[in-house]
Amino acid sequence: MTNTFGADSPTILLRISQGTRRLIRAFDDFAQAQRSAEAFARAGFVVEMVSATGRSLMDFEPLAASLGA
Repeated sequence: MTNTFGADSPTILLRISQGTRRLIRAFDDFAQAQRSAEAFARAGFVVEMVSATGRSLMDFEPLAASLGA
């Protein structure tokens, strides 16, 4: 049985990219999505948090490149 009380779409999408590769992850919990976005940014990825309706919420720049590693 499907959920009849709410939308089936995720609350938060992460658009994760590094050069030519692009990955999308979906989360129902905002705090978990933010922690995940920060972790991807620490690993050197560019991350954009987007609502299920397509509204941009936050952007994260890669942090590993700024450390000179």
